[in-house]
Amino acid sequence: MLQQQENERLEAVHRFLALDYDKSREFQEIVDLAAELCEKPVAMITLLDKDVNWTKVTKGLDVAVMPRETSFCQFTIQQNELLIINDTEKDHRFDDNPLVYSDPHVRFYAGAPLTIKSGLRLGSLCLFDGKPNTITELQQKTLTILSRQVTFLMELELSYLLLSKHVAEIEASNESLRKIAHMQSHDIRQPLTSIMGLINTIKADDYVIDKERLLMIEEAANDLDGKIHAIVNETRVKN
Repeated sequence: MLQQQENERLEAVHRFLALDYDKSREFQEIVDLAAELCEKPVAMITLLDKDVNWTKVTKGLDVAVMPRETSFCQFTIQQNELLIINDTEKDHRFDDNPLVYSDPHVRFYAGAPLTIKSGLRLGSLCLFDGKPNTITELQQKTLTILSRQVTFLMELELSYLLLSKHVAEIEASNESLRKIAHMQSHDIRQPLTSIMGLINTIKADDYVIDKERLLMIEEAANDLDGKIHAIVNETRVKN
């Protein structure tokens, strides 16, 4: 069951990785505000993938991706509430962690899980500091509220992206149908013209019909029937 939940979580992460986080300035504004209100030099929006921790929006630290095995986010997504580590050197989970004992030398961490409506926790809105530190109760509430705003904005942007793709698919389908109608209308006219021409010939011949002309009419009619069926079938495929 746990593996199934993780698979579902990873599928959701991949969907949200498709968003252009730089396009919506609101993400950067939330990260900047988190750093300012909580008085920490580094703030980030992260998404935890199978092997890596993606940093989609950052302030104070220029890094796009970190290994999952050394990330703090892997622990944040295991709980609903904030994860606060006042001094990483006193937490055995981070013994020999390169993020602690080499650049960027993280000593303080606070992370709020990014929980979407389905309940899946995809990543975090988190804070770093290079020295042991803490955040007040009000700052903890602030970070939690801001993390909810991040997930709300993420889900809104994903809905807009999916809607845009759906509209584009409908427009492409309609354009294909217009092309089919234009092409097939020309193809239909040919057998119809043949049928009408044969009928006019028969009428001009005082309705004396020979077998050859009957066969020609039958052939033209079958051709028309085939064209109509082709239009119907191709329209079904496009829809």
